[in-house]
Amino acid sequence: MAEIDETELPGIGVRREFTTRAGMRLGVIATRTGGRDLLLYDRDDPDVCRSVVPLDESDSDVLSDLLGADRVKNDAASTLLNLEGLVIDWVGVDPGSDVAGTSIGDARLRTRTGATVAAIIDGDRSVPGPGPEEVLPPGAVVVAVGTKESVLRMEELLAHPST
Repeated sequence: MAEIDETELPGIGVRREFTTRAGMRLGVIATRTGGRDLLLYDRDDPDVCRSVVPLDESDSDVLSDLLGADRVKNDAASTLLNLEGLVIDWVGVDPGSDVAGTSIGDARLRTRTGATVAAIIDGDRSVPGPGPEEVLPPGAVVVAVGTKESVLRMEELLAHPST
């Protein structure tokens, strides 16, 4: 695998570059606003950028698909399916749920469902590997890990008020 050089560009984003097996230098600038610029360097002088192709999010997705990202994503999904019953799902915390606004421990999520909360994503904030004291914000998303049945129980608990 090629070595990727990464350079922080203060106020702009991050530039990542590598040299292809054929000797061409390519790069991508990922801007803080979500844009991408594809960079093609001069073959004779890899310090000279010959072309810059600005890409919006849609363009980036199309180029990614053309380069085989769907294949990689499908291979990853296939790998997950081969982990003998392991399910990973993103489950919303309904504001009307009885556990919305309570901590993972107080909600007794693992005891009641059998699934584990691997992360909580609340807007721009994410909490990987949250402890039992971490609160489940209404409207957040929980990354649930377990068997199909346990993740479905987690989904039921987070999505609906108890009856």
